[in-house]
Amino acid sequence: MKISITILLLFNALNFYCQSKAEELRDCSSQKYYVEDFKGSIECLDKLIALNPKDSSAYNNRGLIKEILKDYCGAIKDYTLQMNIDATFADTYFFRAMAKDKINDIKGAILDYNKTVEYEPKNSDAYYFRGLNQFKLKNNNAALKDYKRALEKREDNYTVYADIGLIKAQSKNYKLALNYCNKAIALDKRCDKAYYYKGWIKAQQNKYFEAIKDFEIVLNYNPNLEKELNYGNLKLKYKGFKLALSKYNKELNFEKTDSTYLKRGLLNYYLKDYKNTIQNLNRALELNPNLAAAHIYRAQAFGKTNHTYESISDYKKYLEFDTKNDIAYFNMALEYEKNKELDISIVTISKAIEINPYDPEYYLKRGQLLLKSTNGIKGCEDVITSKKLGGIYQFDYKKYKCK
Repeated sequence: MKISITILLLFNALNFYCQSKAEELRDCSSQKYYVEDFKGSIECLDKLIALNPKDSSAYNNRGLIKEILKDYCGAIKDYTLQMNIDATFADTYFFRAMAKDKINDIKGAILDYNKTVEYEPKNSDAYYFRGLNQFKLKNNNAALKDYKRALEKREDNYTVYADIGLIKAQSKNYKLALNYCNKAIALDKRCDKAYYYKGWIKAQQNKYFEAIKDFEIVLNYNPNLEKELNYGNLKLKYKGFKLALSKYNKELNFEKTDSTYLKRGLLNYYLKDYKNTIQNLNRALELNPNLAAAHIYRAQAFGKTNHTYESISDYKKYLEFDTKNDIAYFNMALEYEKNKELDISIVTISKAIEINPYDPEYYLKRGQLLLKSTNGIKGCEDVITSKKLGGIYQFDYKKYKCK
């Protein structure tokens, strides 16, 4: 009897220790998360999972933090482990779908959005994002149905109106398309994509100067969204803007400030008039030599016009302001590659990888350069790493004989 009581007491003590240790590790993760020590937060969750491998929320939280670090494949693995413990938690399917979107696994994402709405039928965002993926796959009718379902669940989901407008534009119903975009803007004046859509819809109607005004609005506060947008069958007629852009550039009735010249430079860059991009950004930097955004966009414009040395110089200047910008290092590496300075290009890409070790494009490019420089083993290691990081959904690896 005494032995049984002793064992029971030991069990209770051990259980109490595990619970208190788990709470300590959970608090540790939260505290490090709030001060943006994401790697430290993950370390606390690693220990928590080692202590209790059945803690489903720990996998979910670790997956969310890995997404912040752009480790999308790592996040997908954690969400999958969480599902092995609890397969009915709708949010985890949604999070995994979002991570799959980031690596361009569109069909895999759709399957997870399907599960999300199965377990949480009122999730407006799940219908919306599934609709976006259907549109990418050119399933416009399926996309439209999902957008309408998203609005049934939440009628103020303003971005949905913009994407319905884009679908209407696919069948050249431009008037209705613009009405939907305007509705999105009426609900939220900073609905970025609505301005981009409006601009290109007006370009289909040859209303180029009106389109410029829409682009000018959105480029003033979000010049980077463009990379994420898909316009379907709309023709992006950059050459059609030549006369309208010339008229815009000749306008002298504007405030001569660094920010205004920057905005005008961004507009010219967006519409591929790199000569006027450089001229406007030169003026911006004359007024404010420390305008970091002007350096990064002028670097890109120089790169587009094959002024590689000038481009590299601007990237270096920009990196004095933002030392942790992996994209700037990567783009600078591409300029070194143009100059056939492969060794420097490899070193520069390595700096990008140090900052962001989860981008498959970085490893693939470094692998290509290493293969060119006869370092086949390391080159293949990078190609294989790129593939494992989700590059398989974005790039063609058939030409690389790496196993």
